[in-house]
Amino acid sequence: GKFFNNAGYNTTINVEEEMIEVAQETTTTIATAATTTTTTTSQLFPTNIISTAFTAYEQVPHDTTSFTQGLSYGDDGYLYETTGLRGKSKLFKIDTTTFEVIKSTDIDDMYFGEGSTYYTDADGNGGLIFITYEEQTAFIYDPITLTKLQTLSYETTPPWNEGWGITFDSFEGEFIVSDGTSTLFFMDRDTLQVKRRIVVTRFDGTEQDDLNELELMGGLICCNIWYADEIICVDKITGRSVREYDFSTLYPREERGYHNVLNGIAFAEDHVLITGKRWDRMYKVRFDDWAELFTGN
Repeated sequence: GKFFNNAGYNTTINVEEEMIEVAQETTTTIATAATTTTTTTSQLFPTNIISTAFTAYEQVPHDTTSFTQGLSYGDDGYLYETTGLRGKSKLFKIDTTTFEVIKSTDIDDMYFGEGSTYYTDADGNGGLIFITYEEQTAFIYDPITLTKLQTLSYETTPPWNEGWGITFDSFEGEFIVSDGTSTLFFMDRDTLQVKRRIVVTRFDGTEQDDLNELELMGGLICCNIWYADEIICVDKITGRSVREYDFSTLYPREERGYHNVLNGIAFAEDHVLITGKRWDRMYKVRFDDWAELFTGN
C-alpha cells in the first residue's frame, strides 16, 4: 500500500505482528499531529487478495487517553465510544462536528470495559450496549442521558466467556459479538442468549482468531484483528472473508507507538471512521473498490 505525506514522499512500510497481554497499561506518548490531508490509494485488487484500496480523506481529533474498545455512530447523530482498562473504562458521547466529548460516564472499577454499539429496540427506541472483558456482564444505557438502564449477562467461548467486540444487525434485530477467538456469536437483542455461531475464515481458508472490534456494514461483518493492521469483512452466514484491507500505512506503528493498536470502526452514510487505542486522531475513510457501500457519494 502507499501513503503519501505532505511532502509527497512514499512512506510504505512493512509491519510485524506480535502479541502482548491485553491489560498492558504502558503509556506511550504520541506527538500531537498537525492537520494533515492523507490520501491512501492503490490499484484495485482481485477479491481474493488483501486490498489497500482505501482513501483517508479527513483527519479528526481523538483523545489520547482513550483505550478504544468500541466505536459506533448512533441514529441520533452522535458518535459513541467505549474505552477499557480496569478502573479507567468509560462511555463517551461525542459531537460529530467537533469530535469533542459532550457527555461521559464511568463503569465500576471492577469491570474492564470492552466493545459497544448503538442499537434500536423492538419499539424503535435507541439504546447503547457496553460489554465487558471477563465479567460476562453487559450494560444498557439511555443514549440521551447515558443513564444505565439494565444489566445483562452473556456467555461466549468457555471457560473464559470473554467479551471483546459487538455490533448490531438492525435487519435481524440481533447483536453480533466477538471474544478474541475465531468465533462470532449472534445474540438475542433482549436476552443476549446465543442464537447461532459462525467461525471466521480468511481468503485462504484458515481460521482467523483475535477478532476484536466489529462493525456491520454493507451486509458484511467487518472485524478488527488484535495487533494486526487489518480489517476483514465476512459473510454473516458462512463466516468466510469477502473483503480484506491492509491499513498498515494509515497511521504507521513507528509513529503511533507499537501497543497503540488499530481498533475502532464506525460506519456512516458517506464514510467509515477508523481509529485505535490511544490514537491522537481518527480518519474518515472511503474504499476505492467498494463505492456501493456509501449512499453519500
